[in-house]
Amino acid sequence: MEDERFGRQQMQAAGESAVDRLREAVLTGIAVMVPLLITFYVLLTAVDLLMGVLDPLARFLQQAGIAPDQQKFIIQVAAIVSLTILTLGIGFAASLPAGDKVISYFDQIIERIPGIGAIYTSFRQMSDVMLESDANNFREVKLVEYPHEGSYTLGFETTRTPEPVREAAGDDTMRTLFLPLAPNPVMGGFLAHIPEERIMDVDMTVEEGMRTVITTGVAVAEPGQGEGLSREKLEQLGGVDVANALDERDRKDREQ
Repeated sequence: MEDERFGRQQMQAAGESAVDRLREAVLTGIAVMVPLLITFYVLLTAVDLLMGVLDPLARFLQQAGIAPDQQKFIIQVAAIVSLTILTLGIGFAASLPAGDKVISYFDQIIERIPGIGAIYTSFRQMSDVMLESDANNFREVKLVEYPHEGSYTLGFETTRTPEPVREAAGDDTMRTLFLPLAPNPVMGGFLAHIPEERIMDVDMTVEEGMRTVITTGVAVAEPGQGEGLSREKLEQLGGVDVANALDERDRKDREQ
């Protein structure tokens, strides 16, 4: 009887574990696909707009007796080349003092549009953070035990937690961390206010930490200049035995 009940508990635990893995896979897939789909949609829209602008070229090709299939191919290539040149031109212009003023004026106009302005401002600020070459927006790379015991997440300390939040939490040592989602930290992440005692230091620069997130852990550092965080390193940083912690968690799941 006891063995039968234990078997049912094992089957139930296995089913719940499979559901958790499936849910995690779905959420990870969405987190990866959404930025890619948005980027793809924006590029297609830009190419379509440029193809409309290139109508004079289409009429010229038609008058020149070019085959319809060849006309479409030539216009598409011209649109892609034009988009590339336009992007480079805007990038170079934005680096100039006058270009910076124009962009600031454009930002002010967009920010005044209800609804769209708030979203645009948020993405603009995050883009500025990720494009900042000196990485001064992020102070240090930290490690926190998240989202559950025995699992660790890289975070970037942004500032000391605002006083109202510290007072509400009753902890004056809290720090504010940005926990990015891989592989595109611009498109998502978590803003977490965490007590100092739960935050661990990591021997990584901000650039190495960001590279780790963007490459989903493939590139922790330049070749020969860094190494990954092994289980032993995590145990040293967290002061716990990861393997024993996981075994203890599995034992508690079976007892339930």
